[in-house]
Amino acid sequence: MTVGTGPVSSGRPSRWANYRSSRESEARILLLIDGFSTRAQQPRTLEGRVKLAKLDFLLRYPSHLATLLSRRGLQQPVLEKLRRQDSPLESRMIRYRYGPWDPSYYAVLGSLVGRGLIEVVPTEGTTALGYRTTASGAALCERFREDGAFSEVTDRIVMLRRHLDLTGESLKRLLYELPEVADASWQEELS
Repeated sequence: MTVGTGPVSSGRPSRWANYRSSRESEARILLLIDGFSTRAQQPRTLEGRVKLAKLDFLLRYPSHLATLLSRRGLQQPVLEKLRRQDSPLESRMIRYRYGPWDPSYYAVLGSLVGRGLIEVVPTEGTTALGYRTTASGAALCERFREDGAFSEVTDRIVMLRRHLDLTGESLKRLLYELPEVADASWQEELS
């Protein structure tokens, strides 16, 4: 877990540590947005923060992804591989009113927008906003994929897009079928 300290180091984590961005989370979110905003003919967007948060939860917690994919009929060998994947997290997601949430999303998205790696665009046919990678962001994602360090993450993103490219609201309902999410108290760290 990333731990910050206040202006005077007392050895205790700062209450603001959970709101900070990390390079790992920025890379993961950038890859997720790219995975959902890439299309052969025309760009598309990852529609809204709710969908982003729910997809990121499944990306960060592969055993929960395996559970949902099992319910959707995916075959066992793929699911066993997911269940065996260790997904070390720099921080755990928190249970909020609309399901899993990471307080650092605002800092992560702000950093990616500020560095010109993603753009925020209106979602077609709605008043909502979506996210998509810029040319620079897509090029950086391609370098990440070539490097191989994010291979498990990129494989999970492909599965998410293929099997769970749903609305944020639909994803929220699916996640509430998981006892670990539904039974958690507000602001409790999810495991």
